[in-house]
Amino acid sequence: MMAIKDDTELYMFNRDMASKFVIEKNREFLKEYDICSETDYHDAMRGFYASLDGQKNNLNFDDLIKSRKTMSQIISECPPTDNPSYYKRANIERLEGVFEIVPKKIYQVRAFTLDLANFTVVRGKTGWIVIDCMSTISACKKAFELIQNTVENLPVSAIIITHSHGDHFGGYSGVGNDEIPLYVPDTFFDMIFDESVMAGGAMKRRGEFMYGSRIRNSCTKVTGNSLDPTSINVSIPYSKHTTIIKENCTIDIDGIKFDFILTLNTESPADMMMYLTDFNALSAADNMIQAMHNLLTPRGAKVRSGKLWSQCIDDVIVKYGKDVQIHFGGHHWALYGNEKILHFWKTKRDLYKYIHDQTLRYANCGYTPNEIAEFVHLPKSLSKEFCCRNLYGTLNFNIKSQYQLYLGWYDGNPAHLNELPPKELARKYIKAFGGEENTLNIGKEAFNNGDYRWAVTILNHLIFSNPKNEEARELLAKTYDQLSYTQECLVWKYSYATAALELREHQPKEILNNCPLYQLLPLQAFCDLLSVSVNPQIIDGIDTSININIFDTNESVVLVISNCVLHTRLSSSDASGFLKTKHEFLIKLFTKEVALNQLIKENKVETDSIDLLNTLVNSISLENMRFFIAEPKI
Repeated sequence: MMAIKDDTELYMFNRDMASKFVIEKNREFLKEYDICSETDYHDAMRGFYASLDGQKNNLNFDDLIKSRKTMSQIISECPPTDNPSYYKRANIERLEGVFEIVPKKIYQVRAFTLDLANFTVVRGKTGWIVIDCMSTISACKKAFELIQNTVENLPVSAIIITHSHGDHFGGYSGVGNDEIPLYVPDTFFDMIFDESVMAGGAMKRRGEFMYGSRIRNSCTKVTGNSLDPTSINVSIPYSKHTTIIKENCTIDIDGIKFDFILTLNTESPADMMMYLTDFNALSAADNMIQAMHNLLTPRGAKVRSGKLWSQCIDDVIVKYGKDVQIHFGGHHWALYGNEKILHFWKTKRDLYKYIHDQTLRYANCGYTPNEIAEFVHLPKSLSKEFCCRNLYGTLNFNIKSQYQLYLGWYDGNPAHLNELPPKELARKYIKAFGGEENTLNIGKEAFNNGDYRWAVTILNHLIFSNPKNEEARELLAKTYDQLSYTQECLVWKYSYATAALELREHQPKEILNNCPLYQLLPLQAFCDLLSVSVNPQIIDGIDTSININIFDTNESVVLVISNCVLHTRLSSSDASGFLKTKHEFLIKLFTKEVALNQLIKENKVETDSIDLLNTLVNSISLENMRFFIAEPKI
């Protein structure tokens, strides 16, 4: 008998026992909404076609449901170290394999142990039209092989990338090449570099907390460079036959009509959805997932407007709401039936608009972000919906993001205009508390009373004052443990658990290797990265320019150094010097893999500016260290 993989061991946290306060809080959480409802659980099973190992499902839908535990049984097994809603989500996401969305026409690989994102294919006249390519080349290849082996062995006839987040395009080379037609939203190629390159080091390190990649042996690690940190397992989409969608339009792709719907600056800066008129099906990208999404992601990104996001969903409701019968996207499961889908769309629309509107309502009354996030709650009509739960994004974080979108980080209180930095502030607090021993006792009392947020505040000050206080480190780690056990949101759960891990291991300063990825960057993007990696003290007093010519990719820029700032000038202009080389050797030069003199000696570089280049290279550091987050950096 066929069974979908059900393995929740990856989601267990067993470093410590849950306290009586945590046990009671998780028990009380069962009253939050109908957690034992089977609706979403059954929706996620619908269309199950084959397992990850290629074994086809031979059960009808009713028998498939009977072969599984009920949601009530699953929730009854929820360990005290897990929030019940988180545990429900974790179990639903273990339902993985190939899913049939439209028989013989649309299929989807959903496999959380393989990749974070879905892999979707539509049967065209001559082959498979791929919608999004997962995070890595290896994951994308495996997903497509699974489609070919279980559904139909056809070539790829076209590729559509819905938006500019790496978990949807990184695997492009696993199925695509420069001859296959490619469709992307407007500004796609600008945004894939703008979002993730300029602040890539910080995003990657913060992402270790957000995705729990240091505490879980799971697919979150596949979104980096797989098992070999020196290899390239991600790619940038490229085709000689690229169509950039600049406005809403209808295009026939291999016999299938796609209504392209631009949704720029919603879930991502370059974004679009598609309506497949032949099937009355919406491909929603990540704009309507089965959880509250992030209006600002904790790993860091540009803030997203709940108002604009809501408006884009409403536009879809107006145009397609009467006809839609199928909904699918870049994550989670498909939905069927007009009534169910329309209810889902309206719920997602109302969710993001409510957060946006109520944040500004209270901001205009003088409340600060922290205050608003503390007392604003969703109406019952929204909070009871599984797709509105704090499973990925949270109401607390999203409220603060909408305040930031309009009013910035400053809450208006002059006391916060020029606050002391964390380490100095911590030392003064510890002194005011009567020293380390008294502060530790305050932290212990808070911990013993289950007042974990206050305990974290006190103990964090103590660690930032003296990170060598081992008793404080362990107590703070235990406090983070307890906080992680009550989180409905996986991002908050992983963040607390990662902080606990690093406090216990004293977090070695390892390099987060990005060097293989630099080879994928166009020259302008790489030079922009150099600009934010330069030590101004080393180039102080230099006022000059140098032409960088990369002949193998036919790219050229002028780097201008002025007032300790490195500018990238695209227009051709006179420069004081020149460097001519291949892209790969430029990367090796600035990552300090090979010295300039050696490259010149091997005839791999031509230049008349040896001294300038040596100074510039010396001023730039592209090593992204695993910097401290849960304790002071200096």
